Amino acid sequence: MKDAEPMPKSERGNPRLQRLVLRIISAVSFIALPAIFAPQMAVEKFSVLLGFGKPPHLPLLIYMTSGASCVYLAQAVLLWLMSCDVVRYRPLIVFCGWAYLAFGPLFLWIDIHAGMPSFQVAADSLSCLVGGAALLAACYSGGQPSNSKALHA
Repeated sequence: MKDAEPMPKSERGNPRLQRLVLRIISAVSFIALPAIFAPQMAVEKFSVLLGFGKPPHLPLLIYMTSGASCVYLAQAVLLWLMSCDVVRYRPLIVFCGWAYLAFGPLFLWIDIHAGMPSFQVAADSLSCLVGGAALLAACYSGGQPSNSKALHA
């Protein structure tokens, strides 16, 4: 039987940690579920929480809230599904890590320009940066090779 070649360093990672990070991000994204079915209530609660008071009932606001919540829910399901086979979906997982890192500064810019409170600005941008960094760290550092054949050389 021919010896398996060691996996390149870029293919190594910690599958358990990848799975955990993906599932944490997925679970947090599921928070958007109620806003799909009760967008007006979600907007009102979130607006009061942020200190803006009761928002006006605008059809576009309700539409955007429901639509964005659907995207968050789809993201949650996709991340959970990718966590079930981190070896197979590794390229997508790495992409998600880099995307979250890129979205951190983007959310910072959006939130500042929208006039969001500082705690919301920090929560949005830092959660993306931390999530992306954790995902990339899980993909590129330590752990075992992501290919099970390389384990039995």
